[in-house]
Amino acid sequence: MLSCHKQNLEKGFTPLENTTDLNRRSLKILSTIKSSLTGFTLIETMVAFFIFSMVFISLAYSFPRGLMINKTAENSTKASYLAQSQLEHLYSLGYGDIATGVIEVKHKLSLDPASYLYYFQRQTQAQYVDGNLGISAADLGLKKITVTVYYINSFSKTEKTYVTTTLINQW
Repeated sequence: MLSCHKQNLEKGFTPLENTTDLNRRSLKILSTIKSSLTGFTLIETMVAFFIFSMVFISLAYSFPRGLMINKTAENSTKASYLAQSQLEHLYSLGYGDIATGVIEVKHKLSLDPASYLYYFQRQTQAQYVDGNLGISAADLGLKKITVTVYYINSFSKTEKTYVTTTLINQW
């Protein structure tokens, strides 16, 4: 038994009577382990980087898409203004000076590529209508004016139309 105790002392074990040294040593080991666990591991850092990159990519993708949607809304608004301005011009002429048929064939509103009107086309048409708004061959004192504005949708790169129709009477 004494030789076993001697071997334990050589290996660094303390005798059972001296448990306070054992407690101090185990507390020191535990505090060393605990202090080494306070940082981030490589896996935690990689997961955080992955999440951050996914958020960044989604934001980077949505920003240009939002700009395209905004441009599409802007073009639609400009098309409505262009149609309304043509209607106001025709109203200012008066009923008798508005010819029936195609008043304005589909054409570019500007030939200058620097102008915003370069990307818009317009067609204007006037027809006689009866009291039930059906198309009539005879002049019954009522005309239907249709203005169509064409533009390219920034989002889908397809041609879009904006149509405005109104009535003007002889009286």
